[in-house]
Amino acid sequence: MKTTLENKISFWRKIFPESLRVRVHRMARISLKIAALSAGAAIAIFLGYRLNFYLFESPSFRVAKVEVFGLNPEQKRALLQSAKLDCLDKQNYNLFRLRADCLRKQIESMPQIRQARIFKEYPNTLRIVAQPRKPVIIISAGRLFLADSEGMVIERLSADKRTEYLLPVLTGLPENNIKSGAVIKSDVFFKALDLQSTIAKQCEPLYEQMSELNINPRDEIIAIFKGGTEIRFGRKDVLERLPELEAFLSQYASSSKELSKFKYVDMRFQKQIVYALREDEKKLSKK
Repeated sequence: MKTTLENKISFWRKIFPESLRVRVHRMARISLKIAALSAGAAIAIFLGYRLNFYLFESPSFRVAKVEVFGLNPEQKRALLQSAKLDCLDKQNYNLFRLRADCLRKQIESMPQIRQARIFKEYPNTLRIVAQPRKPVIIISAGRLFLADSEGMVIERLSADKRTEYLLPVLTGLPENNIKSGAVIKSDVFFKALDLQSTIAKQCEPLYEQMSELNINPRDEIIAIFKGGTEIRFGRKDVLERLPELEAFLSQYASSSKELSKFKYVDMRFQKQIVYALREDEKKLSKK
């Protein structure tokens, strides 16, 4: 005879056949896996939230120091003010959130800055290496302005700082062409810059005597030197005729200081140089 236990087992097997038991076990395993995955996801979300809070909200990564290289103290102050990095105790800049490319573009939009590079030094230091624009000429157009070799008008030049820049003054450009932070759009202006740069490289003594470059209403370039001597280059072949000028001056002006004996030297005529001496003008005036 079957025992009571065997009868019970036989009873339950009739109620729950083998196929049903297999499905139940399978569902149980799937439920356990889902529960485990849900628990893992919950833990990951919690840890992600805590990590996000630590990286983006924690005071540990708040910008506490900004180092600027390549600029003088005045330019450095202007950069920090423009980029709103001058009051770190009042601002909450997170080093991870800070977008270096956007900051670089903001800094390079300053007329005084030609190029900038941004470095993040964790946990809380921002390093900026900037290249300032170098003034090469002073523009006189109602007011004085500094401009670089790319034609960028860097800033207005105050009268008290005029002596800090031993640069020629360029005159003759319309006032409405000159605006701080904008590039000068004038072909004759860049011709004048090329002339200035070439003379500075090839004939430094002559460049040291140059005080002004003038662009007249006919877009002709006239270089004016100390003592008032004018060299009238005209509009065409300005750079190509510099060797002729050097040969002429070496023959008739043994030193750059002797240039002042000329009232003008006119280079506007092909294959000839026309000039006038101050001495001849004096003789004529006496007559």
